[in-house]
Amino acid sequence: MDRYRTREEQTENEQKQGGKKWHLGPVILILVCLLGSIAILLYKMIKENSVYTSFEVISSAEVTSQNKYARYGKGYIKYNNDGAEAYLDGRAVWNISYNMKKPIIDVCGDYCAFADKGMQTVCITDGQGGNYHINIPEKIVDISVAAQGVVAVWTDSLSHDHIYVYDINGVLLLDIETSISADGFPLSVDLSDDGKKLVTSYMKIGDELASWVTFYNFGNVGQNFAGRVVGSYSYAGKIIPEVKFVTNDRVCAFGEDRCILYRMKETPSELATQETVRLSAVCYDSESICLAESETDGTSKITIFDTDGKSKKTIVTGLAYTGMCIEGDELIMYSNSSCIIYYLNGSEKFRTQIDGGIRSIFPAGKDKYCVLGGNEVRIIRLKTEKETRKEESID
Repeated sequence: MDRYRTREEQTENEQKQGGKKWHLGPVILILVCLLGSIAILLYKMIKENSVYTSFEVISSAEVTSQNKYARYGKGYIKYNNDGAEAYLDGRAVWNISYNMKKPIIDVCGDYCAFADKGMQTVCITDGQGGNYHINIPEKIVDISVAAQGVVAVWTDSLSHDHIYVYDINGVLLLDIETSISADGFPLSVDLSDDGKKLVTSYMKIGDELASWVTFYNFGNVGQNFAGRVVGSYSYAGKIIPEVKFVTNDRVCAFGEDRCILYRMKETPSELATQETVRLSAVCYDSESICLAESETDGTSKITIFDTDGKSKKTIVTGLAYTGMCIEGDELIMYSNSSCIIYYLNGSEKFRTQIDGGIRSIFPAGKDKYCVLGGNEVRIIRLKTEKETRKEESID
């Protein structure tokens, strides 16, 4: 009969119990969130402490001397003087044609830009097979492409340099002119993912050497500034050979002995500086920045920090590496014949010797890696000790 009590009887009963009413909804929600957080933490702990002992080759393709290779998401691009072809999981997904004597490449998302260095041709593809050609007025030095096909083209015309910004259809959006006498020698240029911001590094030699890092904004904010220059920083006695947008609103300037991190939503401000003693290599993704320093005892110290400049981890390795790559929670280091993969908590995920030589390694999916070296490019998949034992028992 209790299930048919009237609302008045229920209220009277609650009053007799001191007016206490228990609402289980919020309690259940909190428990679900707590359990979910614990599950994620456990998964991460298990993942970061999983050790892999061997690998298998999923696919391979022959490498020829006339081809060059570049990373393209979870796959790679093969390109030469006549055109380019993109591969994912070992299969071709698009190809384009062009005619270039010395092709250089830049990639952002699905978009790729190719330029004939020292000549006047740029080719942009949208990752779907679309092929857009742009003729440039002067000789090309370098290029940077954004995630929707906007491209910045850095040119050299003797006494003056230009940075031309075009949309994918070849419409000129901006022309930035600089001179060696006034601005110095250009070292690096990079375009933000949304194509609305640009950063440059110039080195000027006068009474004293100095580097200038300059920020441009092509959006509504930038139109209120002369020449669209929304900020500039000078570093006396320093050389800044590379500047990069590591996210759409974070910029890194890599110097000989430091990394300077800037926040740039619309205008720039210095966020953090990481000083080094013997900086030998850098790598980064949208979450982490990695600086390698050569120690006097032959080891290397890898300092990892996030895009807010906060320190995450320091890893010491004895590998005499030739390159490194960071993505997500993994750091990949490799030499001509060896590879070590670290989790960013400092534990080791995998190490191996790879026959045929290594020119580069980068992630190609879950526990998959693209290995370029020797006379072939291979996609490998790592295997745990349990998997290896199971396969050996079947054999």
